[in-house]
Amino acid sequence: MPLRNRNIFKKSLSQLRKFIFRNYREHVLSKVICREIEKIEKIKKTKIIKILDFGSGYNPIVINQVIKTLSSKYKNTKFLAYCYDLYTENDLKIMNNNSNIKFLNIKNLSNNKVNNFNFCLVVDVLHHIGLENSKRIFKIIQKLKKKSKFLIIKDHFQYGFFSNLSLILMDFVGNYGDDVKVPKIYFSVKTFENFIKKLNLKEIRRITNKKYYKWYWFYFNSKKLQFLSVLK
Repeated sequence: MPLRNRNIFKKSLSQLRKFIFRNYREHVLSKVICREIEKIEKIKKTKIIKILDFGSGYNPIVINQVIKTLSSKYKNTKFLAYCYDLYTENDLKIMNNNSNIKFLNIKNLSNNKVNNFNFCLVVDVLHHIGLENSKRIFKIIQKLKKKSKFLIIKDHFQYGFFSNLSLILMDFVGNYGDDVKVPKIYFSVKTFENFIKKLNLKEIRRITNKKYYKWYWFYFNSKKLQFLSVLK
């Protein structure tokens, strides 16, 4: 496909995604994350809660909504988010305009002196890095768990050829228009459990009974394709 036509296709796909999904997934997900934070953290007794959001992207609706919801509910607690992604210096100048949310380049994750995060969010990021690149992912999670008391990982489970194909199609519709890499494989229940075992993480809770899309997405809205894991 010629470059010009490809760019038009990507823009059209991005607009189609926005029209169809309308941030429904993000709003449902933010509510689930807020509830999990409230279950774990004694918020009323904590003055500051810091959340690291790994792979936030350029429009981090989930962490924005989490901070907004918790801040409005707990007036005496300050909620701070540190969003890491592959931002340029120019991106950071434009995006760092909110006192409660700080954007940083992933390359500076190791150098950042802030280590005592209450929570770290890794929301639908690992499969985009490439689960076949397990050494890289292990290194990332090892860094994140050193910085945070709890990890909240949201990702997908595949069960065979058709579920894998469905997830690839979902990711293509949802992310190709924004130049995000479309994955080839996803976690199975077994590979995820082996993954957290190797990292010496304890799973506190796994949520697999939530639908993150509207009913008319049929099989794509299957609960079994989605999971959220709270880890310590």
